Amino acid sequence: MLTKNNPIGVMDSGVGGLTTVKELQKLISTENLIYFGDNKNVPYGNKTEEEIIHLTRGAIEFLISEGAKVIAVACNTISTIIDKIAADYDVKIIKVIDPVVDYIKNSLSVDKVGLIATNFTVKSGYYDRMLGDIKVYGKGSPELAAMVDSGKIDREEAKRAIRIHMEDVLKAGGDIKHVILGCTHYPIIKDIFEECYPEINFINPAYEQAVAVINYLKENSLLKEEGDGSFKVYTTGVSEPYNVIMNMLNMKMPEEIIKYEKELALV
Repeated sequence: MLTKNNPIGVMDSGVGGLTTVKELQKLISTENLIYFGDNKNVPYGNKTEEEIIHLTRGAIEFLISEGAKVIAVACNTISTIIDKIAADYDVKIIKVIDPVVDYIKNSLSVDKVGLIATNFTVKSGYYDRMLGDIKVYGKGSPELAAMVDSGKIDREEAKRAIRIHMEDVLKAGGDIKHVILGCTHYPIIKDIFEECYPEINFINPAYEQAVAVINYLKENSLLKEEGDGSFKVYTTGVSEPYNVIMNMLNMKMPEEIIKYEKELALV
């Protein structure tokens, strides 16, 4: 039986989902958090749907084994296909995309938005379907997520990639004021996006996902509101990028970063 003391599980293909962890820590510091990052197989956006589903099942099953009372899928690529397997699990799974779609529909008076995401997310058309009458001008990036995940971010190289993708979006969409950072790795370098395009509002889905997680826990009397929250990180890769990225995000550090040795899939 799940209780308030059970942890919130957060999962991603790498370090990007730490942006959701940061927002959760800011909103409710008393919660226990377990993060799973499959850095060994990043980026998911360049993989097939079959591969993504296989890897995702492994991550979900691990978080369930750790007692997760809710799982935040802090990965846009996984979020586009998670409905195909979510019903196989008893735990509540909250995607990163749906809360930001609600935000755009309910809080922004727009008829179009830009989207920078992985190739898989853009090609899936998920944002287009969810946003309905709001036109989405998307561009896939094959390299930005891996660049961030390495923890070795060359600002000039990042600027070049951002400008290439953004110019394609602006050329297609014209006078776009809002662009979704449709990969949780991208808010880590949001300052570089903003330096290149200060007139654009870059939307970070992590905050909206964190709010959705907390609302779910409140509605189901599972929110832990007392004591100090714990935080553990599990990764299939190496720990160094986590230290770099968490310092960049200026967030609470985990008690430990643990190497997950079991294979999720052949790499």
